[in-house]
Amino acid sequence: MPPFAPNWSSNSSCLRITQGLRTRGPRQRNTAGAATVKLVAVSEGVQLDPKTEFRQLYDQEFASVYRSIRAVVLDSAAAEDLTQETFVRAYRARHRYTPTAPPGAWLRRIGINLAISHLRRQKLARFLPARLYMAPDRRDYDRAEARDVVEKALTQLSPKLRAAVVLHYYEGLTREEIADVLGVPAGTVASRIAKAVAIMRKTMASDQHRETERSTSEGALRGR
Repeated sequence: MPPFAPNWSSNSSCLRITQGLRTRGPRQRNTAGAATVKLVAVSEGVQLDPKTEFRQLYDQEFASVYRSIRAVVLDSAAAEDLTQETFVRAYRARHRYTPTAPPGAWLRRIGINLAISHLRRQKLARFLPARLYMAPDRRDYDRAEARDVVEKALTQLSPKLRAAVVLHYYEGLTREEIADVLGVPAGTVASRIAKAVAIMRKTMASDQHRETERSTSEGALRGR
């Protein structure tokens, strides 16, 4: 069970949620260094899907929300905090949830928005998974070099473009699913993905060209 375990009933007028913040990702957690955060909120009744209690929703969706956020911010500690914040905000806003989209998509929308805001504040730019790497002659790069190239290319993307690319290539979501998460039309998602990939390809191709020129120059000097 995830560390943040709400204990409440739909008829309670006041509830207390105890949240244990662990230092590892959702798949490998322990109690070392755990911190406890207590949230007290007034409940007028459950406004989520009647068949889904908030605790069950948390248990079912925590890992998925964490992975999506982690893929955007590429920082485990930040992703942990942002995932916890996602569920706190979702709980506070539960009365505004309408079942027009799955609860998981609603939660990921909150989480991705938090992740984008985090990126804008921190101006983070790190590598995406290696499978996104699309530069020509990939065999010329080992894994570390490929990640360095992708990292640099990623710095050219805005947070919105980055989120679309991560959700598509890392999480494997369809354009329609990403549209639900980001709250934009599927056509906008497709446009963002295409634009992001074009920018990254151009950046990586340019870097490869410069690296080839540098290697050629060094080879010529050594041959003298």
